[in-house]
Amino acid sequence: MQPRIIRPALALTLLACAFAATACGGDGDNGDSSSGPVTLEIWTDKEGVKQAAAAFNAAHKDVRLKYVNVPGTELINKVTNAHKAGDASKAPCLVLNDNRNGSMLLAQGIIRDLTEDIEPVKDKYADDAFVNLSIGGKIYGVPAMRQPMFTVVHQPTFDKYDLEVPTSWQELVTVGEKLKKHGISVFNLAGEDPSTFMNMAWQGGARWYEVKGDAWKVDFTDKASQDAADVMQQLLDKGLVSKISYADYAAMMQQYEKGKIALRQVSTWQLASFEQNMSKSLGEWAPAGNLAVPGQSTPTSAGDTSGYLVTSLCENSEEAVEAATWLTTSADPIKAMANTTDGHGWFPAVADPKPYLDTLVPKKLMGDHADKAVPTILENSDFADGWVYGPNSTAMYEELADQWGKAMNGDITVRALLDHMQQWTVKDLKQRGISVTE
Repeated sequence: MQPRIIRPALALTLLACAFAATACGGDGDNGDSSSGPVTLEIWTDKEGVKQAAAAFNAAHKDVRLKYVNVPGTELINKVTNAHKAGDASKAPCLVLNDNRNGSMLLAQGIIRDLTEDIEPVKDKYADDAFVNLSIGGKIYGVPAMRQPMFTVVHQPTFDKYDLEVPTSWQELVTVGEKLKKHGISVFNLAGEDPSTFMNMAWQGGARWYEVKGDAWKVDFTDKASQDAADVMQQLLDKGLVSKISYADYAAMMQQYEKGKIALRQVSTWQLASFEQNMSKSLGEWAPAGNLAVPGQSTPTSAGDTSGYLVTSLCENSEEAVEAATWLTTSADPIKAMANTTDGHGWFPAVADPKPYLDTLVPKKLMGDHADKAVPTILENSDFADGWVYGPNSTAMYEELADQWGKAMNGDITVRALLDHMQQWTVKDLKQRGISVTE
């Protein structure tokens, strides 16, 4: 028997309706709130959400938010299983997650199409905040956090060896060659995490997935991806980077602390843990711009957008969207999420993030360099758009991570990784009955 062909255009507009009527909108309020306030569960493990939910509850009487800590590694599976069980009482209304699984969850009818719900409040958010939370013209998430990418550098290292801070990946290679002579790695790449490589390709204009008519187009071998592969190969072949796993985070931080790794690419949410794991080098880290990819004069930022997803089982979807909007546009919850001590250091997705940016700066880490942080963040908040994740994105990323580990070990080249991912992704989509064009 031939597998059933799922066409993207149909999947993005109609497939969710096949699972349950609530997945396609309607009034979405099947609960009886006459006996008391409506309670909406939020599933996430992100710090600051508990405080943000408390702020919401203090400001509202008819709707209450209940924070449920679900580890990020388990979140999608738990949400999927709750949907399969079909019991609204055991499912969340709101899920805080990045966009990596959004198109898959929407196509499966697990989350709602929020396009019409969002329209009245769109002007509260940055103009392109919805780009990464959309697929096929359908918005499936309320934007909460974006990722301006920039670098933090160990300034004494650059001063000691009279080196300019690199502004591009090509310059990073050149600086790395000079630092290697002094036993210093210019960067760290973890063997289990291909996100730096993926984001570099994304930043350069790669589009590993695209919707083309009634099919998915897969392209891992375009010029931007190959350029990114070539830079990574240079860093690996020349031995310019350390290869410390994030599972050995303490060991990695010790190398940064000692000035043995000169530079780290970060977003705002990574700064708090960086500061918390420093002692002797506090005040020595300076913010600098993101690294431009080959062929790019002005760098853009590429990274996932996090947002609130509303599940199709939610019996109070109208209240859920209103709560998500309040959590992502009101001062108290934004400050809770932006806080680098009790929150998560999130760069807000609102139209004007400037009032919250000083909260994101780890002043002990940067010391006298701290006044450069906010201008640096703003200068690097031009986001690369057009990237989407396909309907098998979770499996794709797992395979990518496996291949990335092999490339890090020297078992395959990074270009060979791209060739493998092209073939593997097309085959996997076809096996799932999904129409593909190459």
